[in-house]
Amino acid sequence: MRSYRRKVQRIGKSTFIVTLPSSWAKEVGLENKGEVLLEVLPDMSLRIYKALSSSGKELVAELKVDNNYNEHDIAREIIAYYISGISIIRIFYEGIHRSLVDKGINIARERLIGLEIIDEDLNVITLQIVVDPNLRDIESVVKRLKRIAMSMHRDIIRYFQGDVDQSILDSVIARDNLADKLYLLALRQLAQILHDPYEMGKKGFDHIEAMHMVMFIKSLERIADHAVNMAKTAKGIKTIPKELIDLYKETIDVFESMSDALIDMNKQKAMELVRQVEKLKIIDEEVRKKFSIDIELGHHLTRFLDIISRILARAIDTEEIIIDINATRTLRGFLIEAKQG
Repeated sequence: MRSYRRKVQRIGKSTFIVTLPSSWAKEVGLENKGEVLLEVLPDMSLRIYKALSSSGKELVAELKVDNNYNEHDIAREIIAYYISGISIIRIFYEGIHRSLVDKGINIARERLIGLEIIDEDLNVITLQIVVDPNLRDIESVVKRLKRIAMSMHRDIIRYFQGDVDQSILDSVIARDNLADKLYLLALRQLAQILHDPYEMGKKGFDHIEAMHMVMFIKSLERIADHAVNMAKTAKGIKTIPKELIDLYKETIDVFESMSDALIDMNKQKAMELVRQVEKLKIIDEEVRKKFSIDIELGHHLTRFLDIISRILARAIDTEEIIIDINATRTLRGFLIEAKQG
């Protein structure tokens, strides 16, 4: 960490001026008449950084496709730039068949929200990420991802209960594509926040909390994957005991409540919920023993209960994330108090 000492000059009655280190200005790309943001921290120190969002410039990446690329390589790089927070991607493909590039773009578009072709020139295609305003903040995307994942499981429960026909299972499987898209969009938005210290301060994020948030977002995406596996398992089960349906429903209920506890950052609620999870784990073991000799259920029962076990494990992981974030915030508070003291 570098530190600088500067003299403060007073201009007029209320304006104070201090010069910025030229080496720092060059490193962050600060130009004449550019803007910086000053953030007043709780210990009354100032944090200063370049105003990224006020420059009007969008982050641009260039992808140069050569003979070593196939369509999947192109798609993977587009997705990587998308997640990193890039706004515009220019693809150069001189000497490469246009059809190969189109295939790569189409693969990426099937997995991403808001990827559009906005310009084309000789051997160049320009892509831009244009996201619906309703999906521009990470909180709304995470909540929507949670709703999609939960709805997938609840529709399977309705099928087991006999309220809907088997076509709902195909709907659940198809819905996983939207869950994957929301997952990648949430990662993109998190990266954009981390690029901008002002946004980090406004959202109350730091890099450690962001790491935990990625783990939670990944859990939601995996919960949607579990729904796909459960839907496929359900297709092989003609009837299922009510005891198993109840266990499945309670598992989904407790995971959803734990997710809400994380969104609200309610540690007390999370600690109470984890006791429910432990009770469900005991019931899971009892059910395995009770139905282990059921020939009709057979291997479908094993898959069914394995999925439930994984969901319960992710509920415990979520509780640990809540505790970890609270510990991080407590430590941050101690450090601020130490500076003030």
